[in-house]
This record gives sequence, C-alpha cells and structure tokens, in this order.
Amino acid sequence: MPLECDNGSRKRRSLLPKISINTLKIAGAILLTLYFFSTAVIQNAILHVPDYTPQQLSDLLGSDPEAMLWAGIASVAEIVGMIAISIYAYLLVQGVEHTSSMWRYALSVLVFALISEVPYDLAVFGRVWDWSSQNTLWGVFIALITLWLMKHIEGRGMKTYVFSAVAAVGGCLWAALIRCQFGWGFVLIASVLFLLRERRTVSLIAGVGASLVYMTASMGFILISLCNGERTTGDSKLGKYTYYAYYPLILALMALWVWMYQAP
Repeated sequence: MPLECDNGSRKRRSLLPKISINTLKIAGAILLTLYFFSTAVIQNAILHVPDYTPQQLSDLLGSDPEAMLWAGIASVAEIVGMIAISIYAYLLVQGVEHTSSMWRYALSVLVFALISEVPYDLAVFGRVWDWSSQNTLWGVFIALITLWLMKHIEGRGMKTYVFSAVAAVGGCLWAALIRCQFGWGFVLIASVLFLLRERRTVSLIAGVGASLVYMTASMGFILISLCNGERTTGDSKLGKYTYYAYYPLILALMALWVWMYQAP
C-alpha cells in the first residue's frame, strides 16, 4: 500500500520508500561490520599496518600488487562503514525520545561499553588493553549523558539553546579527552539532531553539516530521511539487548579472525 503524508488538510502519496527504525538498525550494523572488517582484519591481519612506518608501508604498496589491492579494499570498506556514524547518532536520539527510563538506558550502554573494551583492543590493536583509543560505545555513552542534560533543560526559551550548546561542547571535550573512537564528532551530530528534532527538515540539514567532520557520514542521512520512525511489533527487550550485544560480539569475532589469520 502506498505511503501517505499529511499536507495541511490534504494527503499526498509519497514517491519514496519508507524504512523503519529496525531496518535502520540493521543497516547500521552492516556498515559497522564493514568498517571493522577493514580496520581489524585487512589492516591488522592481512597487511600488518601497525608493523610498518609510513615510508615502509608506502614502499610495500608500491612493490606488491596484492598488498595494494587489499589496501584499496580496506579504504573503500572503511569510508563506506563510516556512514554508520550518523545513523547511530540518529538512533540514539530516537532512543532518548522513546525510552521509559534514562537510568536503565544509560546503564545498558555503560555496561556494554565496558564489555566491548577488551574485544575492541584485541581487534584493533592486537592487545588485551590499549589506552590510545577507547571503543565507540564510550562516545555513545557520553552522547547519551549530553542528550540527557539537554532534555532536562528544555522549555527555558533562549536559555535552552545556551545550556544545550554548553552541554554539547562539554560532551565533545569529554569524548576527545578519553580518546574514544568517533567520540567528539558523534556527540556533535547527536546533539545537533536532538536540539533541532522538533523541526525535522532543519534537523536533518544541520545534521548533514555536523557530520561533515567525517568523510562519508553525511551519506547516512539518505537513509535517515527515509525513516518513518516506526518500530516493528517484534521490537522486544530481547531484540533491544541483541542490538546492544552485536557490537562486542562482532569485535570479538574480528579479534578471533585476526588471531587465527596470524597463528602459525
């Protein structure tokens, strides 16, 4: 059945397909998998990028056609995978809008951020613990706290925008300080989408602008613009926690893949 959109007192048919929140989650998961396939499997296991200096890596790629091919695949997978950043920022805003308990929501993200840290370090750095970068869920947690503060100070006129800007800047600095992957940029995108969410078109345009801090993240707004905000009837608590668990699970599988590839 064709989708219909309100237009004043009339309705008009939409020529574009609409997708649900659940479909958007699946798209984000696929893109995230693609990104970590590039950074973990190709760059760490196949090319051993951390073992080379920039000059040595350049010499390798110039003399080895197979290495050059893998490097090309890794580059494409990485930049396509970055599209997930804006999708997850939008999903976080939707989650904050529809959650029945911000405390449980924040606690869930925090728990899975802690669970994900070792798999992240193993997959990306090949070590059980590495302080040079923290996993992406820490950025999601910081963004969630930022949006929580922004939601708490709503309805105060111009003060809302001032306080929200302060909260967003604070969140970005926090994410940059602990060096979580996609941290400050993710916080920025989520903050912009949340602050302007009552005006969807303005929100999406501003979100595109904020997402330009990453090469291809703005392309995620193609899918976001098609999202109708609906959830399927199967969107249960089990499905929600499966969505949370996917991140540490895919990191653990990537880490295992790297280990098996490097094993003698």
